[in-house]
Amino acid sequence: MLDAFAIFQNSITSPKVVERIAWELFEDSARQNIKFFEVRFSPDWAFHGHNLDWDEALEGILRAKERAEREFDMAIGLIAITSRSLGAESCVRTVDWAIRQKEHILGIDLADSETTHPIREFIQPVRKAKEAGLKVTIHTGEDTPASAVVETIELADPDRIGHGIHIIEDLSAVELVKERGVTLEVNPWSNYLTNSVPTIEEHPLKKLFDLGVKVTINSDDPEVLETNLNNEYRIAHEILGMNMEDIATCNRYAFEASFIPDEAKKRIWDKYFLK
Repeated sequence: MLDAFAIFQNSITSPKVVERIAWELFEDSARQNIKFFEVRFSPDWAFHGHNLDWDEALEGILRAKERAEREFDMAIGLIAITSRSLGAESCVRTVDWAIRQKEHILGIDLADSETTHPIREFIQPVRKAKEAGLKVTIHTGEDTPASAVVETIELADPDRIGHGIHIIEDLSAVELVKERGVTLEVNPWSNYLTNSVPTIEEHPLKKLFDLGVKVTINSDDPEVLETNLNNEYRIAHEILGMNMEDIATCNRYAFEASFIPDEAKKRIWDKYFLK
């Protein structure tokens, strides 16, 4: 899997290539009938290999985004990933860039494993992002216990949490997530492939849903993990036992927690989901 990421990174050779990659991503998503689409990318990782100018690369993404929104009638939002493994300096650089580009970048995502890079190493730039008006989502509780999610919420006050599934092991953590109104971005197949759950049948998505946690259903890195959103819905329904109404509720949670501006997402919601 890591080899696939390396091949992808090496292919990002110019802003024109970035634009094509973004367009093909939007095109593939439209084929799945996706109408709300938040795209995440790590500028320091993606654009580092060939020393691309971040602003010029973003311009390529924006050209593809504008075309896709027009041709496919989608609402698309952009989130800048800051990868823990690249260190705190990279996080500072990414946050500063996202703040400068906040007309186009809606939020930041502190991603990567927290076992070797805990939240405390990144708290200052994350807080700076929030103070500047950016939304914040943080990966936690994927390969770490519920206590890591609690610490992340208490220190960083994120709008959303990536994964967070191990709160199922501590009902007080479940209650904290509910009290703070934090939405979980859950990725069943990814969690299985990374051994975050022993079997796909034991994934706690439905249990968390039944406990009243606002969970959403996502595909993580679909090309690398050989999945897509429709497959994640299939897993939720056929394997984990969620019915169509449950999945529709998860989609409503996704709509409510989306970083996409209200006007843009409400138009899509009213047109395609209120039926």
